[in-house]
Amino acid sequence: MPLTARRRRLVEVLAVGFAGSGLMAWWAWLDEEPGHPEQLHGIQIGPWLLGLLGLVLLLTAWLRSASLKSRRGLTAACWSTPMLVTRPMLSQDSWAYAAQGWLLAHGHNPYLVAQGQAGPMAAHVDWHWSGTTAVYPPGSLWIQAAMTALAANHPYWSILAMRIPAVVAMVVIAVAVARMARMTGADPQLALWLIVTNPLVLLNIIGGAHNDGLQVAIALVALWSGWSLARARRPWLGLLAGGALVGLAGTIKQPGVLAGLGLVALVHRQVVTDGGRDTWRALVGRTLTGAVAAIAVFTGVSAIGGLGLGWLNDTAGTPASVTSDSLIAMTVQVIGWTGIPVARLVGPATTISLVLTAAAIIWCWARWGPVPGYRAAAGSRPLALQAAALAAFAICGASLQPWYLIGALAVLSLTPLTRRLTAGLVVAGVLGSGLCFLQWFSSPFLALPVAILTWLVVWLPARGHQWWESVAAAASGDPMRAGERVEAGGASGLG
Repeated sequence: MPLTARRRRLVEVLAVGFAGSGLMAWWAWLDEEPGHPEQLHGIQIGPWLLGLLGLVLLLTAWLRSASLKSRRGLTAACWSTPMLVTRPMLSQDSWAYAAQGWLLAHGHNPYLVAQGQAGPMAAHVDWHWSGTTAVYPPGSLWIQAAMTALAANHPYWSILAMRIPAVVAMVVIAVAVARMARMTGADPQLALWLIVTNPLVLLNIIGGAHNDGLQVAIALVALWSGWSLARARRPWLGLLAGGALVGLAGTIKQPGVLAGLGLVALVHRQVVTDGGRDTWRALVGRTLTGAVAAIAVFTGVSAIGGLGLGWLNDTAGTPASVTSDSLIAMTVQVIGWTGIPVARLVGPATTISLVLTAAAIIWCWARWGPVPGYRAAAGSRPLALQAAALAAFAICGASLQPWYLIGALAVLSLTPLTRRLTAGLVVAGVLGSGLCFLQWFSSPFLALPVAILTWLVVWLPARGHQWWESVAAAASGDPMRAGERVEAGGASGLG
């Protein structure tokens, strides 16, 4: 694309994306009955149509920006700006953050005191969780307390302050993704387009201020730092530094500890490539080194203020008790319709979820991880393992929301991608964004089938997936290079 045409395209996508984001922010501000209203009426349909138009414009701008091989940071910043000053978007979780932060800042233990008792924040907490205590590890709580204190305990300013860690997370993700993509042989600009400018990511990390953003950011830095030190022939330092960051990511949100899988696999593979031992003893030793560092940091942060592991208390909110995109949660709700109390089903559902998750992660390691005596380290695929483990944790969990898959998407973008897989990730970004919008005012029992039906319509027909592949080809620059990159990825074993 000629320079003049690229400049025109850049101005176009910045303007259209900003307009779309602005309309969605306006919708979030005008929506008088967020969540799941009992019925639709005129004053609500107006804002929703406004939000729908905004979403269409934002997604259109993202797809149109695929061929631009630069200015990803500028694009993300422009599109994010309207989201920074509005009410919570697509989720009310940030009100729970503010409530938990208010409790901790005022000397209360959020693991013992319900969110519905959080002073001026209490009235805004979703009714599902107002009677429950915090479910997040202490790292999140301390950040939330700092943000509410910074906002002088004002509800609106507290919500805006919750976006400060989100912005920091996006910057860190952008830096980590760009640097790791170069290390893996992937296309940094494609990776940044798939993650940093993706509406699914921006709407949930910036608009929704989800702590998943900071958890993913720290986990990526853990992988990057550990692998970089291993490449510099300092693997044990890499395991200690990376492991410490894994523990820190876990104190933000529990799935962060899964980054330890990718860290150990990356370092082990690098050490073997450099002439080190590829034995079970060596692998276990490296695993324990990273684990000790992670446990030390996680325990240390948890000990601050005596909060400990209070997120395991019975009073904490249980994801399985509400409807989400999780098959387990949906099953619980369906059984509950027969008259069996949902509270009685939560325990068995959680147990089933843990068993399935553990089995899935073990399978992921057996499929892509290093297995001395069966698969040499050179044949392992650490980043595929990491992405699959994160996806398995989300899908097999007792709760599933579209933004839970951002971590897996980020890691997958670091691998050399075929055009077909890139097209699939683009479709996932579009449908995931739409699913988040639909679930703001409808049950997953309706929203998820609509998303699946839409996928069937836009992907399965030959012309459909050919069009999405053309977008993927534009994003990757040269359509022929996609196949070459996947061969390189197979040879390097990272993908």
